[in-house]
Amino acid sequence: MFNLTKPKASLGAIVWKSIWYGFIAGMISGMVKIGWENILPPRTIARNLTNPPQHLLEQIGFSAKTVHAFVYYSTDQKVFYVALLIHFGFSIVFAALFLFLAQYWKATTLWQGAAYGIVIWIAFHLILLPALGTIPAPWNQPFDEHFSEFFGHIVWSWSIYAVAVCLAKNDKKHVLINL
Repeated sequence: MFNLTKPKASLGAIVWKSIWYGFIAGMISGMVKIGWENILPPRTIARNLTNPPQHLLEQIGFSAKTVHAFVYYSTDQKVFYVALLIHFGFSIVFAALFLFLAQYWKATTLWQGAAYGIVIWIAFHLILLPALGTIPAPWNQPFDEHFSEFFGHIVWSWSIYAVAVCLAKNDKKHVLINL
């Protein structure tokens, strides 16, 4: 059912490359997702005053002051760095996980990684975050949010795949497979 494969490289080499390439792909895909959300914002301005990552941090006990911490860039532009740390941390972790899983289960890369993005969207935006009360139940979320998050996760995961393929193709040791 799962069609597992046996990689050519050692577990240690796969873990190292998954983390390293996951960091690179996670940073780039994180920028892609931010760009996507600037074009198609998933939430209303009012709901984004405290975005889901910030709300989740508040739910687990972080203060509003910490969660909304910012620095100024270009004189008067607020950059909420805690939210960015969570955003990029999420992208890095799930990019590394994508790369690792792809070494053992080729289906991870279905549709050039798009299926992985859909699974992550379902897991977080339809199940986990609503169950935790971080975001409204799926049926109480506006269509705009579903549309933006669904396609945003596809573009995000495809960019992980594209970066991973480029990095693996140019790796002289050819450690990673199934990409």
